[in-house]
Amino acid sequence: MLRPVIRISMTVPFRRLAGIAAIALLAAAGPAGAQQADLPPPPTGPQQQVERIAAVINDEILSQSDVAGRLKLAIVTSGLPDGVETRQRLLPQVMRLLVDETLQLQEARRLNLVVTEEEIDRTLKGLAEQNRMNLDQFREALVRSGVPYSTLRQQARANLAWSKLVQRRIRPTIQISDEEIDAYVERLKENAGKPEYLVSEIFIPVDTAANEEEAARLAERLVEQVGRGANFGAVAQQFSQTANAAAGGDMGWIQQGQLEPELDRALQLLQAGQMSRPLRGSTGFHILLVRDQRLVTAGNPAEIKVALRQLVLPLTGTDPKPQYDIAEEIAKQATSCDALGQAAAQVPGSQMGELPMTPLGEIPENFSRIVSRLGVGQPSQPLVTDRGVMLLMVCDREVPEGSTPPRDQIINQLGLERMDMLQRRYLRDLRRTAFIDMRV
Repeated sequence: MLRPVIRISMTVPFRRLAGIAAIALLAAAGPAGAQQADLPPPPTGPQQQVERIAAVINDEILSQSDVAGRLKLAIVTSGLPDGVETRQRLLPQVMRLLVDETLQLQEARRLNLVVTEEEIDRTLKGLAEQNRMNLDQFREALVRSGVPYSTLRQQARANLAWSKLVQRRIRPTIQISDEEIDAYVERLKENAGKPEYLVSEIFIPVDTAANEEEAARLAERLVEQVGRGANFGAVAQQFSQTANAAAGGDMGWIQQGQLEPELDRALQLLQAGQMSRPLRGSTGFHILLVRDQRLVTAGNPAEIKVALRQLVLPLTGTDPKPQYDIAEEIAKQATSCDALGQAAAQVPGSQMGELPMTPLGEIPENFSRIVSRLGVGQPSQPLVTDRGVMLLMVCDREVPEGSTPPRDQIINQLGLERMDMLQRRYLRDLRRTAFIDMRV
């Protein structure tokens, strides 16, 4: 049975807007006369009547001064070095963001959604208060850093409009089935006692083969700059293309198996404080930052019960490698305890053992540490012991009752994930059907 999501209390965040709250970066950004690589400074005096066109989006013009202001905002808030090379590398992504925001505003107007000046003022006042300033002081700080105040207002306008649009058009369509909730609970139970990771991400989308190389170069550049000290969250706020960008790319706690396989494997190799290289996912490049790591705590991990199967291949000499290779091949193919038993039957001399449902706290620590990281039906890596080469597999797992989140909380989480996916698809479709003439 399908039912609507009724407890999604979060509105779509103001993507890339909150980065301006890092006032320390504003103060360090330098004077307004910083370099404007490949783009002229915004015209002043008699030249104000002459404005070069950077792009045409449907029936609207994007000016080069719009682009220059947005480049400066991105550089100031993310802490990237302001120079010719940085601007040249950031220009394609800044252009893409400006095009997307123009399309968002156009779609909002088509649906008669209005963003008032008062709403924009309230949003910017909130940012000013985060920096312990009033709105006038905040405006002056922006100007001193070389960021036109109009640039920030336009960014706020686009994000407010898109938030309203998503709440009207997408949120009412989201339904979460009982089957999806049950699958989420089962995944949580299977992961109980295994590591989960507090993750932030920067996501650079790839919509066509033509922009893949450009997206890869930008992702590499952002990794390089974060490695040199740029703030990961601020970079995410300006350049990431997901709804969590406004929160510095915060994905929350991620469990094994929750991401695409390539991303999941990379995540398990990272320690707290480490950042990945750009990872190609199905829709673009992901940069992952692990901020913390812990065990999934569905109750006391020591009280989680597991049933195990153990395969041992006795050594035939002093060199364990031949048996290790056999065990490694079995581990690649066996996806259940029955399959493990069938594979063992094909290996002369192999030995099988079983452990009935037993609390993790009662299993020797060297084994419980390995077992706690395994899902049901997932074999361990081959272990060389004094008995031979060993494989362990969890056949079943039992989690204490009452240790999983309430269903309404699960509905909210799944609904937010669905909303993020649908809004990206909506924007992609707007981009594909639009007339876009890029001139820089």
